[in-house]
Formats: sequence, C-alpha cells, structure tokens
Amino acid sequence: MKMRDRNYCILALFAVVAMGSTGCSSLSNTGNGALIGGGAGAGLGAAIGSASGHTGAGALIGGITGAAAGGLIGNDMDQKEKKTEQAKLAQAQAAANAKPPLTVEDVRQLVASGTPDDVIINQIRTTGSTYKLTAADIQYLTQNGVSNRVIMEMQNAKQVTVVTQQPVIVRQAPPPDVVYVQQPVYVAPPPPPPPAASFRFTYIR
Repeated sequence: MKMRDRNYCILALFAVVAMGSTGCSSLSNTGNGALIGGGAGAGLGAAIGSASGHTGAGALIGGITGAAAGGLIGNDMDQKEKKTEQAKLAQAQAAANAKPPLTVEDVRQLVASGTPDDVIINQIRTTGSTYKLTAADIQYLTQNGVSNRVIMEMQNAKQVTVVTQQPVIVRQAPPPDVVYVQQPVYVAPPPPPPPAASFRFTYIR
C-alpha cells in the first residue's frame, strides 16, 4: 500500500514538473492555466493524501481544484491580452485614418518603388485623396510609369464641392406712418330771430 502511494506521489510530481516546464504553445492561457494548475494540484493533493493513505483521492481532488484555479488565472490573462490587442488595432486604425492624402508625387514614388496598383488605389480611397489633374500632371504620371488604371482612379477622385445655401434674409419695409388729420368742425350760426310783430292803427274820421 505504501509502495503504491509512493508511486502516486512520484508520478504526480513528475507530471507537475513536465507540465510546468513545457506547457502547450497551441493552447490559450486559459487552457495552459488549467493544464498546469491541474498537474500542480494533483501533485500537491497526492502528497497531502499520501499522509492519510488517500493518495488517489487527494490527487483527483487536487487536480480538479488546481485546474479550476489555473483556468481562472489563465482566462484573466487571455482577457488582458485581448484588450491589449484591441487597443493596438484601435491605434493602428487611428493612425491609418490620420494619414495625409496622397499627392501626385506620392503616387509617382509608390509606382517607382514597385507598389501594386491595387494597393495605390486603395490608399487613394482610404485617405480620401482628391485630385484635379492637369494635362501636364497626366503626362508627368504617364512618363513615370503610372498605369492608366491609377490615373483614371485619380481623375475620378474629384473633390466634392458642397454648396451650402445661405439663408435669404427678407427685410420688410417698416409700416408707413399714420397721420391722423383732424377735420375742421364747422359750427353753424344760430338762425336769425323772427321779425318783431308790429301793429299800426289808422284813425279815420
């Protein structure tokens, strides 16, 4: 019985050393944490269980507990790495968006360095480059090996003019002044008094 317990301990410790030294590069941190934690827990559980004669049970319980703890630690590491990668991608995207538009000379240099047309065209589009090519520009690009496809892309990438209609302000004339003219009031004179009554007496003899 003691010999079997001793064998359990030796095997568990060997597993711990092997897992801790090698790990598994194809697994995530969660998987590696569970693997190493399980091995370490099994070794520790076997060592503790051997003191009471329960090496196998101790190794099993220790392995389960260690795997759970290692998995949690590994998962935390995975989440941190994921956040780091997302931050890097966000920075790269911001840097790409902040790139200045390509000039005619930039296009010539890209062609001279052997950059494929598809890459140049994509760069023109993603940077929002616009051009107003003159006849001299087209001749210059053609003489320097710029393909017709790239030149046509540059011609199509015209600057969009946004016409903003200004608000029309209508100024209304002020209302005319109102002049109140008071009509003259004619007061009719009173009618003349009636003629006074007169009496004549004629005396005849």
